[in-house]
Amino acid sequence: MKKMLKWVAVLAVLGFFGMMLVKVPALGLAEAEFCGMCHAMDYQVNTYLHSPHAQEANCGDCHDPHGLVTGSMYAVYTGSRDVYRVVTNTIPSEIRATDLSKKVIQGNCLRCHGDIMGDIGDTSQNGGAYCFQCHRNTVHPK
Repeated sequence: MKKMLKWVAVLAVLGFFGMMLVKVPALGLAEAEFCGMCHAMDYQVNTYLHSPHAQEANCGDCHDPHGLVTGSMYAVYTGSRDVYRVVTNTIPSEIRATDLSKKVIQGNCLRCHGDIMGDIGDTSQNGGAYCFQCHRNTVHPK
C-alpha cells in the first residue's frame, strides 16, 4: 500500500508541474498561433490578429486568470474541453464565453485597463454590463 501511495504522490507532483507548463511563455501555449491550430478558432484568431490587442496581449492574457496555479488549472481545463470537442466533433456552431469565462475576461480588462477603470469601477457589478459587451468590436466583433 505504501508503494502505491508513493506512486500516486509522484504522479500528482508530476501532473501538477506538467500543468504549470501551460504558463511557460517560451512554449507559446497562450499565443494566437497555438490557439489557431484548431480550425474552430479561425474567426477568433483572425479578428484578434487585426485588433489593437494583438500588439500588446496574447490570447491567454485575456482569456486565462493570471495567477500561476489558477491560470494553469483554468487553461488546462478549457484546453482539454476544447480538444475533447474537436476530437468528438461536438464544436458548437457559435463559440460563446461561459459565465466563468466572462468573469475571467472582465477581470483581465480591469487588470490591464485599471488606470482608465479606476474612476469608473467594475462595470459588471450590480447587474451592469461587462466591458466587452460595449467594446465588442475591439477584439472579436460578433
